[in-house]
Amino acid sequence: MPKVALSPEQKKIHKVKDLTGWIVEKMHSKGLNQENVAKALNITQQALSARLNPKTYAKNKRADPFKYAELLIIFKLLEATDEEILWIMRL
Repeated sequence: MPKVALSPEQKKIHKVKDLTGWIVEKMHSKGLNQENVAKALNITQQALSARLNPKTYAKNKRADPFKYAELLIIFKLLEATDEEILWIMRL
């Protein structure tokens, strides 16, 4: 399949999908649910669910679903490796 040039906005949306997919995958592998992660971030489970839903992100045109400080908490909670952190933070 041929590669298609993506606009910067499309690249950002794909990156957000990758991030949220990684978070959900790590949550399942660690046996955590949305309520556990939301409590660590000091937000509601519903707010976390909205942030993890890429369709909501695209519809609301939010800058980013997670702030830098929240990502640090998520990385620590999900025990992210250095390689995973570099992959996620690269945009």
